[in-house]
Amino acid sequence: MATSGAETPRQVIQVREQLHETFDGVIDDSDIAHFRGGNYEQRFLSRALAALAVRRVGKCSVTEAARFVTDGIADQGLDAIAPLPESGLALLVQAKWSDKGTATFDVDAAKAMVDGLNRIENELYDQFNQRAGALALEARPFIINERATLLIALMGTVEPSPPAREVLDNALHEFNRHGARLNVQVLYAKDFHDQIHAELRPKPIQLNVRLDDWYQQKGPLEAFQGTVSAESVAEWYETHGTGLFEQNLRAPLGTTLTNAEIGHTLTSDPTRFWYLNNGITMICDSLTANHDSARSPQSRPTTLAVSGASIVNGAQTVRAVARAMHDEGETAANANLSIKVIATQGNRDFGVQVSQAANRQNAIEQRDHIALEPVHQAIKANLRAELRKQYVIKRGEPVAAPETGCSLDELALALACLHPDAEQAARAASSTDNLWEQGPKGSHTVLFQREPSPQKVWRSVLTLRAARSAVYELGSGENSREAATAEHGSFLITHLLFQHLGGASIDDPDFDWDSEVLEKIPVLVPDLVRRLTHQIITHHGPRSQIRTAFQTGETCRGLAKNVLADLAEGVALPAPPVKERKPRRQNTVPLLIDRRVLKDGTPLQYVAMNESERKAMEEWLVEDEGRRQATWVNHRTKPILWAYDKQQYAPSGLVSKMWADADWDERPVSNQGTARWCIPDGRSLWDLAQRIHRAEAEEGDDEG
Repeated sequence: MATSGAETPRQVIQVREQLHETFDGVIDDSDIAHFRGGNYEQRFLSRALAALAVRRVGKCSVTEAARFVTDGIADQGLDAIAPLPESGLALLVQAKWSDKGTATFDVDAAKAMVDGLNRIENELYDQFNQRAGALALEARPFIINERATLLIALMGTVEPSPPAREVLDNALHEFNRHGARLNVQVLYAKDFHDQIHAELRPKPIQLNVRLDDWYQQKGPLEAFQGTVSAESVAEWYETHGTGLFEQNLRAPLGTTLTNAEIGHTLTSDPTRFWYLNNGITMICDSLTANHDSARSPQSRPTTLAVSGASIVNGAQTVRAVARAMHDEGETAANANLSIKVIATQGNRDFGVQVSQAANRQNAIEQRDHIALEPVHQAIKANLRAELRKQYVIKRGEPVAAPETGCSLDELALALACLHPDAEQAARAASSTDNLWEQGPKGSHTVLFQREPSPQKVWRSVLTLRAARSAVYELGSGENSREAATAEHGSFLITHLLFQHLGGASIDDPDFDWDSEVLEKIPVLVPDLVRRLTHQIITHHGPRSQIRTAFQTGETCRGLAKNVLADLAEGVALPAPPVKERKPRRQNTVPLLIDRRVLKDGTPLQYVAMNESERKAMEEWLVEDEGRRQATWVNHRTKPILWAYDKQQYAPSGLVSKMWADADWDERPVSNQGTARWCIPDGRSLWDLAQRIHRAEAEEGDDEG
């Protein structure tokens, strides 16, 4: 197996992961399949690195690059031979993989490589293995009559040794006496790391924007404004999806009442849509105007050939237009909307300024501005490259399925709990909006001052989820003060778990996070709840406000210090208080509406409550992600606006319908729907109601 831990640099880990993701099952490994563990791994990675080098230089597909791999017995020093007719070039590749990123190219490697070149020139094809011989035959005409490159692929940083360079220079002198046919190129670890990230980045979007009633704005930047058809906008979304909003502060917010009204206008009165809608703003790297008329261009439509397009204002409009065209395209096609197109010439900072300015008239939150911070783009790229996980940054983007990734909201909460200062957990408990505060002491600045490693990101999120699950499993039948501690102190509880179980080792790949942290959480959480409750009563009195205790930085620091000290010293757990009988509580939906806990349009996601439910539903859900998504409406009987059909439902009623539509034969007769619909930070509607109930119970205790 490949080495791990401090011996393996992050860049090497990321390249290794992408080599597997790209070439597993594509490169022929039949001759090495009998090897096990590290013996197989090293051979495979050497072949995959050779293929990646061919793909980089030869600009060919993954399948083509894999076909050129010759590594194995009798490869004669050439791990890949790539004849490329379109470019009139042959690549002769030798690859050196190192788990530590320290691969080198010495004189023996150089001699072997030049020897392979000479064998091809002398037509000694039978001295190669079967695959290499066939490719050598294809490559020879390019080597003799056109161009060839000796391509050295090193998972390392050190240049070829001077003796190796001398061997290569002698070969160049020999082959280039009658014209420059041969050259040498060396690719290093940084080149491959840059390459995989470039391939993971979304490709620049190319669009043809057909404008009517247009004019060109005078100024330092090229810009046009005019009218575009709804049909064209829908085609853009159909082709490129949410990639259209790459530089927007947020993605489309899904099915909200406002967006439903946009769709209704499009289908019921499309000719008035231009008057009732603000239109869209698009920025791009460059554009070229192709006018229908040369003599009088503004009298006729024009088509803008746009490169690197991103819609920075009007994402909700675009999504609603696309949906309306899908549902009732014949009617909606009659609508037009206004559009502004600005060429920023690749100036990303100005693009961010345009996005921020264009969205000021809407309900933009501080979190939306945070989404454009470079640190989050880096986290997204590295998490994808190293762990193959998704990082959902923008508000409105579909939340990743739990096993496939996490969101910015979830990560910020996890890092707040992980931070050694309990004040960060207190700030989050007071309001999650505090997580987006910037400035020298702002939580976002403190938590994201340095980019967390992919391993730290994923382990911290898994720990937050495990802690929440353990708190949830405690149920609502506990003593009211302990229940209030579990609800209001969940972030401090997670902080204590990190500090007690090994938060300092979160970046150590050799530390068994599953067994040393995650598996211990269900047992430790009830213990921590009782200890925290005991500490609050002991140091702050039996009538203290538990909710406010967890929202105060100084109090949280003291509680954390005392609980961790007791755990370290093995202080016995206080006896649990006697459970109390509770009065009947108000139902979840009316309670949330009476207290106005959620705003209209708050995104919701369906989350299965157990493994059997998840297995029964997942295949049906992934067929259309709209089935998993909904938004909240402050309606007492039907507060769930389902993204799939844009109809309103009761939480349990919609879950029952979804189970039936998914043909789950063993579905329960009834369900707790409010426990299955969750807001972006992972809390369910039921969780939100329990927080209110516990706060009221706590206040009742104080009054008594």
